[in-house]
Amino acid sequence: MTRTPNNKSTDNLAARAGRWSAQHRKKAILGWLAFVILAVFIGGSVGTRTLTDEEYGLGESGRADTATAAHFPDKSSESVLVQSQAGANNRSPEFRQVVQSVVAGLERTEDVRNVQSPYAEGNPGTLSEDGKSALVTFDIPGDNAEDKVDPALNTVAKLDKQQTGYRIEEFGDASADKALSQAFEDDFRKAEVTSLPITLIILILAFGALLAAFVPLLLAITAVAAAISLIGPISQIWPVDEAISSVVLLIGLAVGVDYSMFYLRREREERAAGRSEEAALEAAAATSGRAVLVSGITVIAAMAGMYFGGAATFISFATGTILVVAIAVIGSLTVLPAVLSKLGDRVNKGRVPFLGPEKRTGEPRVWSWVLDRVLKRPLVSAIAAISVLVVLAIPVFHIHTADTGADGLPRSIDVVKTYDRMQAAFPGEQFTADIVLQGDNLDKGEVQAAAQQLRQIAKDSDQFNEPVTVDQSPDGKVAVI
Repeated sequence: MTRTPNNKSTDNLAARAGRWSAQHRKKAILGWLAFVILAVFIGGSVGTRTLTDEEYGLGESGRADTATAAHFPDKSSESVLVQSQAGANNRSPEFRQVVQSVVAGLERTEDVRNVQSPYAEGNPGTLSEDGKSALVTFDIPGDNAEDKVDPALNTVAKLDKQQTGYRIEEFGDASADKALSQAFEDDFRKAEVTSLPITLIILILAFGALLAAFVPLLLAITAVAAAISLIGPISQIWPVDEAISSVVLLIGLAVGVDYSMFYLRREREERAAGRSEEAALEAAAATSGRAVLVSGITVIAAMAGMYFGGAATFISFATGTILVVAIAVIGSLTVLPAVLSKLGDRVNKGRVPFLGPEKRTGEPRVWSWVLDRVLKRPLVSAIAAISVLVVLAIPVFHIHTADTGADGLPRSIDVVKTYDRMQAAFPGEQFTADIVLQGDNLDKGEVQAAAQQLRQIAKDSDQFNEPVTVDQSPDGKVAVI
């Protein structure tokens, strides 16, 4: 038997919210729909601002990125790999001619500046030691280089088709950002396509009725849509990580479905115990509604701890999670009781054979069948369950944690394959170690002398490769070695 909540517990905040929603169903449902539609409209109009490279940094590295971004013109560096597949040496006239066609093509391309040939004087380290590869480098000026890189990519793709016997491909800040952004979008679409049907199947198994399964899913979907949309205006003040949509989708589906299940399960128990529809809903609001409120506040408080870490990625994850959980809680306390009040016992429509709820407990028959057998042999059931958990936990002992950087990216992405080939031909070439000097008036001679010392250290060491270069800001206040 389910214990009936006392008068004190039926007068808590969740109970009052549920009672009001049940009595004002139209206002609660239409108000929720208006909120979601307005959020989607605002989010679509404003757009989402993502983190720039310098905003990811922490500590010394973060300060160096900030100084560089403040004193140097915005630009993104790109490299084009020219690689012989027919055995031509990178010093041969034939190879030089192919490289020159790449340089000429890029110089005619929109939004391409400072094209550097590997054969130009003062451009060491762009001809591979094995004689098979060369790098042509260039810049894309201004911010939002990701949106300006298409002309260069198209030029490189055309040259690759024209030059038989050679591989010509591009990798750099802008091209990598564009490819990774597309990969995040594709992954988000895959998550939508796979997670929603799987969630629906699990809910059907849990409730044994189609309509009861759709109610939690609809609440979760609308909460996720509103949260992702509202991240747009928030991101204009605090930029967010590109993966925020995927995080909000997964967290939002989880909490939205769970909170709805609390309500539905308790209401079913109360109806099975003989209470009226109204009394059953009020009991669910007073007990499960309060559990939803406490759970939501706990999750929000826990996620708020990520703000103290200072990392921009985790700050944006915390913001997205807190937002979607708060919206799911509000929806569970308002629109969910209104919908359940409207549906009443019709929420159990579309019952699935063998999964329909029992009159005695309100739970699907299959779970009662499983529970009866577990209780008959508790020791055997406990050992079986623990054994399954232990097997599932075995991979934990082989986890190796590391900041893998580019090596942690999916190797299926074309631009990552290009990066791997560049790294093989020019080890360490694509990601440099930068020393950032900052002062009121840096002396160029002293900076060059320091760079020469580093060049000698690099030459004597097997840990660094040429070139060692010096780039000084126009105002003379920052130099990058």
